[in-house]
Amino acid sequence: MPVAWAILLLFHPGGEGTDIYQDLDDKVTVFMVVHLGMLVFIPLFAIAVFLLLRGVEGTAAQVSRIALVFFVIFYGAFEILQGIGVGTLVDELNGLPEIEEATREDLVQDFAENIWFRNLGVFGAIGGLGLLIAMIAAGVALRGRAGAPLSVVILLSLSGILIGAHPPPYGPSGLALFVIAVLLFLRGQSRAPAPGAHDQVGSG
Repeated sequence: MPVAWAILLLFHPGGEGTDIYQDLDDKVTVFMVVHLGMLVFIPLFAIAVFLLLRGVEGTAAQVSRIALVFFVIFYGAFEILQGIGVGTLVDELNGLPEIEEATREDLVQDFAENIWFRNLGVFGAIGGLGLLIAMIAAGVALRGRAGAPLSVVILLSLSGILIGAHPPPYGPSGLALFVIAVLLFLRGQSRAPAPGAHDQVGSG
């Protein structure tokens, strides 16, 4: 799932954000597909982290699970309002040739930079912070309760930062770090002795 999400984000249209209409004018379809896909992958990613913590208890694990709820709700709302909202607005304006291009640019830019919707706005900030807290807490829980190496904590924390800023190269890089962290954790678990194995060897 993280690999599929990373591939999807590679198609996210780029740009400096200073002229969003020009960035999306001929890329609306791709932009909409990416952000509709985000609405699918956001809860799936939360489920993946939840499953990673399966059987892990403690305060950090509980904090991670609660933060995931905030990530899904607020980051999902951010995607609807900002991602799909901006894409829909650009598409509608493209269907109104009587409106001057400068007016279209101003309308899209004003909407996208609204304090409630933009990347540093309320929904995006709460959702991104929820993801970051969830990833840090998950790393701490896995290290404290499941013996994960420190590298797993660091990689999960970095992935939370990068995934929150989802356009490439940030989002795909963050998801790659998440996959590496999971593989390192699973590798360590496979090498760990089974419960009671030490006692059985000693008694033999």
